[in-house]
Amino acid sequence: MRKSLMLAGAVSLAVSAAACTSFLTDKTASEDPNNPASVTTPQLFTAVQAAQFLEQEGNPAFITCLWMQQCQGVGGRFVNQESEYTITNATFNADFAGVYGGGGLIDIKTIESRSDAAGDMQFKGIAEVWEALVIGTAADLWGDIPYREAAGDVAQPHFDPQLQVYDDVEAKLDQAITDLAGAGPGPGANDFVYGGDVAKWTAAAYTLKARYHLHLVEVRGNAEYQNAIDAATNGIATHDGDFLTFHTSATFERNVWFQFQVNSGFGDDIVAGATLVNLMNAQSDPRRPQYFGKTPSGLYGGVDVNGAPSPNGISGLKGTRNDAGFRQPLVTSDENSLILAEANFVLHGAGAAQPFFDQERTSNGLATIPATLNAIMTEKYIALFQNVEVWSDYKRTCLPARTPFDSPTYGGKIPGRVYYGSGEEATNANAPSSAEQLQHGGDVVSGAGIDGFRNPNDPNPCP
Repeated sequence: MRKSLMLAGAVSLAVSAAACTSFLTDKTASEDPNNPASVTTPQLFTAVQAAQFLEQEGNPAFITCLWMQQCQGVGGRFVNQESEYTITNATFNADFAGVYGGGGLIDIKTIESRSDAAGDMQFKGIAEVWEALVIGTAADLWGDIPYREAAGDVAQPHFDPQLQVYDDVEAKLDQAITDLAGAGPGPGANDFVYGGDVAKWTAAAYTLKARYHLHLVEVRGNAEYQNAIDAATNGIATHDGDFLTFHTSATFERNVWFQFQVNSGFGDDIVAGATLVNLMNAQSDPRRPQYFGKTPSGLYGGVDVNGAPSPNGISGLKGTRNDAGFRQPLVTSDENSLILAEANFVLHGAGAAQPFFDQERTSNGLATIPATLNAIMTEKYIALFQNVEVWSDYKRTCLPARTPFDSPTYGGKIPGRVYYGSGEEATNANAPSSAEQLQHGGDVVSGAGIDGFRNPNDPNPCP
């Protein structure tokens, strides 16, 4: 995998673990990820966290925000490349490599191996949760991916079926839960998410299990909803347990969305999406000032990819979340509650879903309303602003409804995936061409099981 993912010249983000406030800035700790023996396990863990915070907040999150119409591109490449779906195999080249390279799967596997040898099962368990999140997200985006052969010495690893990858991720999370109950001491303060709190890591593992069970509903049926309920019952229960990224006001440690707004020169090229703003306006949502700035008229408004700006004007992404130190939510109690609401609604009806729906809404300052599937998914769409999980929710339920940009390349539909990186296409003979992907999406192993630019877990396109 090292050769096929172009890692020969890559550098790890490993840094000194002595101080959280310099986790991205210690130049002396940059190391060759193909030779991790020269850095300590805490340094490698810092590399993983720094790299994956950027991976989770960066390109995939931006694309999700645009394609799901939470945001809208109004300038530069964000009008056509993102909002109008004109992506290529170069668009996500760095993101695909980042799954495996410095701070990715190779470093995670090294941490697990070292922790196992040292008898530190808690450290190993935390690394395993990270592995599940990294690989689960990759399967969400690309479908079939290299995994079982990906962290060894196989130069051109085979792609594993997406559903097998999800099963492997579930097994990894089960192992993580077991290891988290074992001996420590764990990473302690070198853990920027929970400070080594194994109870919080265990709850996050259960919520991730529930998330990935939902991703299998379309192909395996309602049994996956019950699996999701079983997992989420032990998941993140309150906002205090939310899995958040870590940032500070230091130049190289700032939130990615903030850096885009303030430092990129393109900050005004992405604004609020009318679909999201209109839904929030309709319920006078108290989260609006967190997400958006007000228009000159003192209101909140957005832009539709298919139409004109709203009568309220256009809000920028300049709410209170637009802060250098804002900790981006990745896996949360809101998601956990709404997983329970959706799964219970489908299996047992509105009455069973209502307590979980009420819990999420009241925790965010909203009045309770009757639970319907559309209401539950609309609330999740709002609550998971800037989170890639919103895209998986849409592909599964098609709720809340969006009107896609009419792109002939994708049949007038929102694309169901992204292309593998151009580097992988060029160096791994097992990788399909972009033309093949346009026909059969992320179904690499069977070759023709999917019709169109979607992944195997998403056989039914939204209208």
